Amino acid sequence: MRERNGVRYIIKVFEAQWDQFHDETVKPFFGQLKRDANETYMRRNGVHHENPGHDALFSYVVFQNAEGLKDALYRIDQGVDQRRKIAYFACHGKRGTISAVQDISRRRLKNILAPLTCYDGLYFGACDFVNRKTAEVLLGGAQSTWVAGYESWTPWLEGMLCDMMFFRLLLSGRFVRPKTNARWEPIKRPDEVARRLYEQFPQAIDLRFSLYYRKPDRICSTLEEHFGKES
Repeated sequence: MRERNGVRYIIKVFEAQWDQFHDETVKPFFGQLKRDANETYMRRNGVHHENPGHDALFSYVVFQNAEGLKDALYRIDQGVDQRRKIAYFACHGKRGTISAVQDISRRRLKNILAPLTCYDGLYFGACDFVNRKTAEVLLGGAQSTWVAGYESWTPWLEGMLCDMMFFRLLLSGRFVRPKTNARWEPIKRPDEVARRLYEQFPQAIDLRFSLYYRKPDRICSTLEEHFGKES
């Protein structure tokens, strides 16, 4: 796959309009992630600050319902080239449904995503939504290669920290400190990132975070692998 300036991923953030009890937003977290990923990219490649570097955060959109989300997902992105896009959904969730002002079922979401060929992965920052059934529905209909998120209720801040650690590892790699300097060891695949996340941020296991990905004969779960439920 062709890469531009060594950049492999673009994250597109779709945040639901929350409710009157929540005024949090994921936007500043992704702003900081972009700055950190850019700094790591420049250090690794020996470029200067005037270089555009690693544009990890490509866009941010707020949605209220299925139609609004569909419009945002289908929007044509300029300058993406062949880089892989990840859709990150920040919203309330429950089994089989994500929630904005109006609920969106996983079947409806599958139908929205089915025609799209540009999203490598789908990441849900939502409680209770991503289990094996959800992964089978979405990966069975959409053309993305992986789905990640939480199987159980997740405190907002803890979930946000887990999300940021996942994307930090994906974009920059694993942080190590040799005797003379700091560096980041690259991590090549999203499922490898999820396995490393369990080591770097063990609370991801308590939060029942999993990444589901395709193999030729089945859909695998990093959490099930961690607990020895898959060979």
